[in-house]
Amino acid sequence: MALIKVVETRSAADVLVCVVGSRSAADLLVCEVQTKSAAQGDGLWRYVQTKSAATSKVRFVQSRSAADLLVHFVGSRSAAGWRREHPMMNRL
Repeated sequence: MALIKVVETRSAADVLVCVVGSRSAADLLVCEVQTKSAAQGDGLWRYVQTKSAATSKVRFVQSRSAADLLVHFVGSRSAAGWRREHPMMNRL
């Protein structure tokens, strides 16, 4: 379940994420979902308001080299998921 709280500082983050412009450059394809119950697996994200409700705290960064994870947002739940093996698998 990926319940994501966006945080303002790197020190508060569990993972640093960079949004990339193409599917092929991404580690993970992400689809934003409308309910917490729909946030199954790592690729279906639901943003939450509080840290206590989150399974992961994310800080978005501009630099790919500074990121722990490269993501690309997709419009379809069926397209979401990991593109390759990654240390963050099953940790969001």
